[in-house]
Amino acid sequence: MGNSVSSDAPAASAVPGWPSHLDLRSTASQRRPRCRGLDTTFIECRVIRNPTDPAADSILRLSPFVAMRYGDETVPDIGAVTSPPYDVMDRAMIESLLNNHPRNIVRLILPRLVADPMTGEDPYQRAAKLLERWRAERVLVTEDAPALYVYEYGDARHHVCGLVGALGLRDYSDRVVLPHEDVIDGIVDDRLAMLTAQGANLEPIMLVYDGQGETAEIFDRARARPPLIDVSAADQTFHRLWAIDDPADLRRVADHLAPRQALIADGHHRYAAYLRNRDRHHASGEQSGPWEAGLALLVDQSQCPLQVGPIHRAIADVTLAELLSTAGDVGGIELGEVVALDGSLPQPSSRRGSFVVTEGERHATFSYATEACGTMSDAQVLHDVLIPALRIGEDRVSYHHTVDQALSAAHQQGGVAVLMQPAGTAEVMSVAQAGLMMPRKSTSFGPKPRMGVVMRHLDDDAAMNLNAAPQRRGGDG
Repeated sequence: MGNSVSSDAPAASAVPGWPSHLDLRSTASQRRPRCRGLDTTFIECRVIRNPTDPAADSILRLSPFVAMRYGDETVPDIGAVTSPPYDVMDRAMIESLLNNHPRNIVRLILPRLVADPMTGEDPYQRAAKLLERWRAERVLVTEDAPALYVYEYGDARHHVCGLVGALGLRDYSDRVVLPHEDVIDGIVDDRLAMLTAQGANLEPIMLVYDGQGETAEIFDRARARPPLIDVSAADQTFHRLWAIDDPADLRRVADHLAPRQALIADGHHRYAAYLRNRDRHHASGEQSGPWEAGLALLVDQSQCPLQVGPIHRAIADVTLAELLSTAGDVGGIELGEVVALDGSLPQPSSRRGSFVVTEGERHATFSYATEACGTMSDAQVLHDVLIPALRIGEDRVSYHHTVDQALSAAHQQGGVAVLMQPAGTAEVMSVAQAGLMMPRKSTSFGPKPRMGVVMRHLDDDAAMNLNAAPQRRGGDG
């Protein structure tokens, strides 16, 4: 039946900068409360944790790994087989990627959406078999030795340069790897099913930290060499990759990262899947193995500031008129005039606590009284106030990275699109600093890396006894 898309895809940025010298420590528990209100004032403090802390043994660790990449001989144009992250693609994008190249990574990272529904075969197992076949046929090849990788990507306007490695998994309570958003269990289950079936990390998560440029010289020396990969992707972005395997450089990177913290910028669901996979192994009595780490791209925000963009919503099975009628009876909600779009693309509101709701031909503004917003984020106002007041279940809400995608989903589902403005960078940091959670899908950090540039198969690391759990120092239990 070919590689047709069989179901709806899961549901990419403009406030620059990341204030340096943050200490994001907290005594919050691993399952942290959602933030109902917080002070977004930036407080300057240190990013380095106290090495005498009892939990200082839980360090930020990015280890060399055995890279798996597309083979140059079997796939001459590697750019053609890469894709955006799984959660920013819609059905049209997936179809375009598959039509452009049958070996696109999307066949492995979105198995439910490219599986033939007539076979009845489990899509995750089908993708796992495809992965092993591609490895056997050298569509995907494995490097001879472990390394870290400098990954540079971008376009004429913006570029990112970070370090790809095997991130040592840390519970949130360790205050080493910091989330700022809640997750959707169904998406975590999907990523976990893919991970366990394939035994591979195909999609590096992205984290940011304040490294103050201390490893820039290592990056510069690596980038002075010819890259292992230098390709252009379908979206006109460039992607380059260099290996770092010199023991002295690896030790400098390890020492540099050890006392620091990193914030998950993109990949909360994948990191949650990493943790659940690790915990399954622990529950079965396996205390050490390659599943103690997960593939990650770590970006020094002081050198390559990421941007924060919005994630829009679509609400199924409701008309704009119905929402207006219901909202008119809810105290605290201010309704703007219904305006015809006349073919123009609607844009998010710039006012806090205000949302543009549209069904494609008309739009209206729904606003929560400014004095009632307090310090709540816009996503909190929407999910904790407006959606419950309008008697809409969360199961009818989907998430989309572009206005076009949100409008398309609203049209297909007989509903409306809700256009969001991006959260502020200081707001995201205040959430992490307080040990709280923003509502799921509140932020979209970017530019995002392409999937398929560099990957990690757990069997390859296991064969070299990499990523085994390090011995803990005395006093930790």
